[in-house]
Amino acid sequence: MKEVNIEKCPYCGGEEWIEGNVSSMMSGVCVSKGIANRNANLFATVCRDCGSVIRLFCKTPENLYPKKERRA
Repeated sequence: MKEVNIEKCPYCGGEEWIEGNVSSMMSGVCVSKGIANRNANLFATVCRDCGSVIRLFCKTPENLYPKKERRA
């Protein structure tokens, strides 16, 4: 996974982040391919100053599509 560098919150200009797992039974990403389902947990980067969710991401995108199967 490529590193994403967030310098400032686009909403308030804050520069401090909290990163954590989005905790809910429905918070994962699920990809259906044929009869097999693949999933990965979602994580959020939240601005410590205003509480805005700056980014949602999964740390294991290869669980959704192995590189050899990814679309161009």
